[in-house]
Amino acid sequence: MEAVWEEILEEVSKQIPPKYFRNFIAPLHFVRWEGNDLVVSAPSQIIKSHVEAKYINFIETAAYQVKGDSFRLVLLTDKEESTLQMKSAIENKFQTDEPELNSEYNFETYIVSDCNKLAFTAAKSISENPGKYNPLYLFGPVGVGKTHLLHAIGSEIKKKDPWKTVRYVDSISFLNEFIFTVRQNNRDSLESFKMRYQSYNVLLFDDIQFLNGGAEKTQEEFFALFNFLYERKRQIVIASDRPSYELPLHDRLKSRFVHGLQADIKEHDQTLRKELLRTYSVQYNIPISEETLDWLAVNCEGDSRALIGIINDLVLYKKAYQFFLLPEDKIKEIANSRLQTNRKRIGFNPDQVIDLICERMNVARKDLLGKSRKADYILPRHLSMLLLHEILGLPKSQIGRIFSAQHTTVIHGINKIKERFNEDQNLADLYQSVKHQISFQ
Repeated sequence: MEAVWEEILEEVSKQIPPKYFRNFIAPLHFVRWEGNDLVVSAPSQIIKSHVEAKYINFIETAAYQVKGDSFRLVLLTDKEESTLQMKSAIENKFQTDEPELNSEYNFETYIVSDCNKLAFTAAKSISENPGKYNPLYLFGPVGVGKTHLLHAIGSEIKKKDPWKTVRYVDSISFLNEFIFTVRQNNRDSLESFKMRYQSYNVLLFDDIQFLNGGAEKTQEEFFALFNFLYERKRQIVIASDRPSYELPLHDRLKSRFVHGLQADIKEHDQTLRKELLRTYSVQYNIPISEETLDWLAVNCEGDSRALIGIINDLVLYKKAYQFFLLPEDKIKEIANSRLQTNRKRIGFNPDQVIDLICERMNVARKDLLGKSRKADYILPRHLSMLLLHEILGLPKSQIGRIFSAQHTTVIHGINKIKERFNEDQNLADLYQSVKHQISFQ
């Protein structure tokens, strides 16, 4: 196409004086053909204005002579063309014309039990009447079905109102998209980003806990987006691994989350584990008796990912040794092998447990390990002692050395935090959540 442009320039040079051709036509750069448009860029606004005023007809006539067809000249400045390229790059990198909703994550495939009934009911209500309860905030440990419900809400709303735009995004993707946009250092690109997110009827935002204090500008952008959608009664659904008051976000943002519904999804109970195992066993053609399902449900305390891992082990064993039916004792043996591996709790040491408590309870490490008697520090300190003893199995004497405390002080701290669980359900839930994160990391 560059060669065609050179032929066009050659024709134009025959029509205007060399001086004007050199100053106003030669600096033009061919960009592209767009249907019947010939897109060309000029190095400055002055040259663009002068060409538009005096030489458009010359160029369009030359194009007709060279190509044998009529074309309209579209003239941009180099800056305008650069802006269009940035916008196109962003749209290509973060294509969002169609929401990426997982059709397998729907309400029909979501197994309900006491541990998730509240969240399921809230999600169904939202999908039936978007905007009525806004926002919906779902929280619970890893692998309990939060993402499943987000996709189910989006799919159900699209089924009822296909014209509605639904966007599922996790905080890391949102952060990456925002950073990419900002790095373009172009106002138009940032406005395009804002307008795209402001256009959605439903925003499903996953793992908001990763939108932490280190992402200051991203928090500000999300705050503005939240307010824009909320004021227009657009449905917002947020998922996290912790209650909203524990999020490492600005208070003004956390305060927005209490306007609507908050639903806790607890760790899988025995009933749910049994039904999940039954569903997976049918799906993967691994017949399991009721007695063995009961045994697995009691002994396998993991989330849905851990349960599907056990089923995968059974599938592999059945295929490797060409069993038509796996013996019940073999199923228990294979499952128990994975359970023993899980109990090793690979990947967490005392420092990591303490850092996790600092993050979850918004306290500095030096304060948690210090001697201050402030309640803000004593609670996380005692909780850390309990986790180090019960989850990592550290002796109380070793825990005392970590906290520069007497053996009796550690015993007192562990007993006190256990007593607090009976009075403070939020604290008890936090303990279970952190315990789950450590155990099944």
